[in-house]
Amino acid sequence: MTPEALELRRLEALVQAWRLLAPLERPEEVYRTVVETAKASTRAVSVLLFLYRPQEEALELVAAAGLNRDKVGLRLPRNQGISWEVLRKGEPVYLADVSRDPRVVFLSGKRQPGAYLGVPLRDAGGRILGVLSMDTTGGVGEIRPEERFWIQALAEAAGVVLSRIEALERARAEAERAQALLDLSLALESAREPFTMAQEALDTLLRLTPYHAGALYLFQEGTVRPAVISGRYPSGFPRLYEEHPIRFGEGLLGHPRLWEGPVYVEDYARFPGALKPFAESGLKSALLVPLKPEGRRYGVLALGSFGEGVPYRPEDEGVLKLVAKRLEEALERLFALHTLRATREAALKALSRVLEYRDLETKGHTDRVAELSVRLGQALGFSDLEGLRLGAYFHDLGKLALPDEILRKPAALSTGEWRVVKTHPEVGLEILKSLPFLPQAALHVVLYHHERWDGSGYPRGLKGEEIPLEARIFAVVDVYDALLSERPYKRAWTPEEAKKELRAQAGRSLDPEVVEAFLGLLEDG
Repeated sequence: MTPEALELRRLEALVQAWRLLAPLERPEEVYRTVVETAKASTRAVSVLLFLYRPQEEALELVAAAGLNRDKVGLRLPRNQGISWEVLRKGEPVYLADVSRDPRVVFLSGKRQPGAYLGVPLRDAGGRILGVLSMDTTGGVGEIRPEERFWIQALAEAAGVVLSRIEALERARAEAERAQALLDLSLALESAREPFTMAQEALDTLLRLTPYHAGALYLFQEGTVRPAVISGRYPSGFPRLYEEHPIRFGEGLLGHPRLWEGPVYVEDYARFPGALKPFAESGLKSALLVPLKPEGRRYGVLALGSFGEGVPYRPEDEGVLKLVAKRLEEALERLFALHTLRATREAALKALSRVLEYRDLETKGHTDRVAELSVRLGQALGFSDLEGLRLGAYFHDLGKLALPDEILRKPAALSTGEWRVVKTHPEVGLEILKSLPFLPQAALHVVLYHHERWDGSGYPRGLKGEEIPLEARIFAVVDVYDALLSERPYKRAWTPEEAKKELRAQAGRSLDPEVVEAFLGLLEDG
């Protein structure tokens, strides 16, 4: 046959193989179709499809037809079997009688005569993916010259189709990973508690990697303990940390390189620092990365497998580092927010002390009314409890601008003096309205807490439900605490006397429904 005729035969076989395999969408369909088609269209006794697993340095039998179809899943270590020679050379290998070649591994366990043809599978870029082979050992058959075109065409088409499917799967996985990381970022933005953040991060990692479980470990009192555990793990695994506390420098969590970056262990039991109880629990592979928000050693984010190992993959390390970075950034924002809140709380406490120092309030009045207002707000289902609390702290801030001769006057105030006193809600609002962190509810408490249910209050003379609910809530609490407090012009009332006065003011100066709710709150303790 002329070279031109041979090339035509090769192209015809390739087109036929491509038409057969191109519509397939799953690798397993390609494997099965290739071996079954090769077996049906040739006189081979067995057709085998091996894929190269570089991380294991093995050839895995992923599909078979004929005599050795029950051997699927078999792995041939490097240099065991003639298929490794095909892989090494990157070109077809033909043996007229395999029984005479010591390189051949007989899957049946019995050396037998027969012909063999192995051809490499290549992807679109020329990378060798595996080996497709056919043989006649253990039966009656032959490998005809024309069948070589067909088996090579099947291998060539299969390599291209598999690389296309791999690329699509990789693109799909990348899209899913990007979406998962976006969802995680949004979840971390809204989370306000570190362990909730860690749970979100671990759940995302377990979706994107083959590991069974994950944990956030924290360093506490010289020991390393899991604060959050997620995924699948033996039921008694968390208890091991109580029964066998891990101290600094011990086990995998004490690995000397841990704080430098990710650490991977393929088999925990073979790790030099392995702790026996954890090895006996079935812990196999682990991948760890430190968490260092703001540069401080906060903890460790870890992934692990039980019973079976997880080979190292750069993409797993990459996603773990990326998620850890997201978590560190979220923790930094949370720490900054906590610091801001602590600073603000300290400022509020200082302000209440200033008011008390000037004898504008009795000692502890601001803290008490803030706490009671929040409790009453909760009982009434009020939504902005923080705004209510802040309003309680700032409610009489405007009095700081009033002269001492009015604020500390032991006698009754004149009409003009009362007019000055009644300006303090608006003065307080003027001082506070430029503070961006104060919600509207807080400003309403400051401005309207002296309004009365019957419309006789100040500064606007609002009536009934025209008065914002937050101001009506605070007014009840403020009156009650004032009645219980001793002032230069009155004694401290008993709780029963104060409750009686609240009932008397319900529907007059105070909202009757809010009074009823407050009295119920007091009865419940």
